[in-house]
This record gives sequence, C-alpha cells and structure tokens, in this order.
Amino acid sequence: MKIEFEKASLKHLDTIFGWLNEPHIQEFWDNSQEHKDDILNFIHKRQQEYLSGTTNYWVGSIEGDPYAFILSDILEEDEVDLSDIHRENMSKTGHTIILDFGIGNKKYLGCGLGSATLSEFITFYRNKIDNQADTFFIDPDENNTKAIWVYNKAGFAKIGQCDTKQGYFVGNKSDLMVKKY
Repeated sequence: MKIEFEKASLKHLDTIFGWLNEPHIQEFWDNSQEHKDDILNFIHKRQQEYLSGTTNYWVGSIEGDPYAFILSDILEEDEVDLSDIHRENMSKTGHTIILDFGIGNKKYLGCGLGSATLSEFITFYRNKIDNQADTFFIDPDENNTKAIWVYNKAGFAKIGQCDTKQGYFVGNKSDLMVKKY
C-alpha cells in the first residue's frame, strides 16, 4: 500500500469540504467559514489571511483514493501567539513545522493508518518540501484521546499544554506534542 501526498487543489475541493462536514472531523477540526475561505484562497492561489496566512493544505491518498487531510505551516520565532513551550522547543538549527492531521474518508477510519500516514507525511515533507525541517509540532485537543494515541505512536511526545489563542477553538486546551530529528 503506497501513500502519496499532494497539495490540495481544485480537484480535491468537494472532497475536503465533504470531510469538514463529517461529525468525526467537526468534533476537533476548525469548520469555520474563515477556515473554509482560507482553503479556497490556498487552492486558488490567492492571498491567505486566516491564522498566519501561510498554511499549506495537503491530501493523502492510497492508490488514488483521497483519505487524509493535512495542514502544515512553518513557525517563526517572531510570531506573537507562540507560547513559551513552543519557543523553548523550536528548532535551533533548522525549521519548525506545525501540523494538523485527520483521516477524513470514513472508510479508512479504524484501519490503523493514522500513525503510518503521519510518519510518511513527515518523511515526504523532509525529503520533497523542506530538508531543513527538523522539528514538528502537533497540538491535539486535550480531550482527543484517539489523536493523542496516534501521535504518540508516530513518535510525537507531549511537552506541555497550551491554550488555543486564535481560530475556531479559542479557549480550548491542547496538548503540545513534538517530534525532533
């Protein structure tokens, strides 16, 4: 089984928006109109304004069948909303990437693909996108025990908790997890 990744494009739009309407995604993913507009802006190569305005959106597929949605962004030390925990654990020599991840296609839920997909994406990202990426953050909601388990299995370790300061889940607590190379 070969997992492939590509930037989200117009051909993925209905699939992505369909996933965002799924209850298993809505529980822990930003489903705001602002986020949807950002996805549209990314796909249409327009100026992004949501969150940091530099998010990349990816689709993971198995044998051409889209099933996973991944967000990536490079974190910079001068970003105002970073917590002290973020700053203390950022890369000292390379790039720090923040991720968000979910399996949108219901037929792939419970198949044991979560940690493998996330690990494969990081390898893809380091080999094809940014070979200086050596620190990866992911920040599941503290109540998303399935995601925390998957991320641990993919090699992420919890380094603390932080309050969500922007976006759809403002005020929620997240477990900040890191994977370093």
